[in-house]
Amino acid sequence: MAQIFPINGSDPRLPQQGDGGANGACETTGPLVIQIGFNRCATLTFHCMMEANGIPALHWKEPDGRNIARVMVSNMAMGRKPLDGFEGIRVFSDMAYLDGKIMIDGARFFRALHAAYPDAYFLFNTRDKAEWMSSRMRHANGTYLARCAKVAGVDVTDVPALWTQMYDQHTAEVESYFATAEARFLHFDLDCDSPQKIADWLAPDFELNMAHWGHHNRKTRARAHLG
Repeated sequence: MAQIFPINGSDPRLPQQGDGGANGACETTGPLVIQIGFNRCATLTFHCMMEANGIPALHWKEPDGRNIARVMVSNMAMGRKPLDGFEGIRVFSDMAYLDGKIMIDGARFFRALHAAYPDAYFLFNTRDKAEWMSSRMRHANGTYLARCAKVAGVDVTDVPALWTQMYDQHTAEVESYFATAEARFLHFDLDCDSPQKIADWLAPDFELNMAHWGHHNRKTRARAHLG
């Protein structure tokens, strides 16, 4: 399966974080929280919890249809910061896009995101790999699996092997990078860790009521292009 790798660097002529530019993401509202794990790993649960705590959050796309992952790719192609244009948003999750022609997983841009937002909190959300794959195979009544196969040019029976490779590679690269990077990083294992671990980690900048943490699932909601 073709992968899109991080694009580093930004144009110094464009607004930078903290300079009050009109196209920057959250310049004056404090550090961002960026989820860099895959979808089907409690991304919606995390999003809803942050929203319920009154924190501006964006999951997958804006109400008007602008998808986070697609905007990220366009921004980086133009030398802008990945999240430019999402004014006021402090939390980003499910930064993915998939149709029959292209797959973008914004979590794979973690290096560029850290370079652009060094003060951000980076949440690496994971779960048991077999359960994660099973959830993806069932997602959207199997149409997510079919689109992955189409974009990769393989049979649906070959997709689990590609997902295994993607999961292992992303996990290894994230852990290796953040082991030495000066960053606010947390590896949250959905199967082992208490949600309070997230609250404690974010406590310097966010006051969270974890009573809002609960299971959320969009499987009954149709999405034309699933992330």
